[in-house]
Amino acid sequence: MVEIGDEETPDVERIASEADRRREAWGATLDDMTAMADDFEADGWDTVRIAAGDTGVFGPSSLKGDEDAYGIAYVIPGDKAEDVSELFEETEFPEYEVYRAENDGRVYMVTALFAPDIETAVFVAGAWDLREALECATIADEEGRMYTYLQKLDGTIVGIVEHDDPEKFFPNLDAIRRLAPNADDDE
Repeated sequence: MVEIGDEETPDVERIASEADRRREAWGATLDDMTAMADDFEADGWDTVRIAAGDTGVFGPSSLKGDEDAYGIAYVIPGDKAEDVSELFEETEFPEYEVYRAENDGRVYMVTALFAPDIETAVFVAGAWDLREALECATIADEEGRMYTYLQKLDGTIVGIVEHDDPEKFFPNLDAIRRLAPNADDDE
């Protein structure tokens, strides 16, 4: 029989505290996205706001069949997928900004994609574990470019954007290397 004693209480409190911090960080990320989109709408732009259902960084080793793919994949809700797909068929998103914050080893990020020709901005909020980013960040740094994938839950890609400044996504590659699993194996 397992006894629950005072030794386990700190773990419970730590887990609860971490969950609270993550919830607060996610709420702040969504608030930031809303404020940015509101500013663009005030300037006459159309906006699409997406709170990703899931977000992850990936590299070629995590995919079967596409040995060159890497980037950040946002799973977008079905009610936004058609709108986003139509936008990507209509125009390109040559401009972008990345707004990010780190909290407890997680990155909370808003990727803002801009299509100035039609005055439309797509704001996508997501969160991902920094320690899972090493392969993607390393390749992005080596290649000098980064990719954002917008996809449906079933994996159907509705938009891909190439970015010319991976440092906006990964400003401290050395920190990612230190956090990555098996980081000592690479030295």
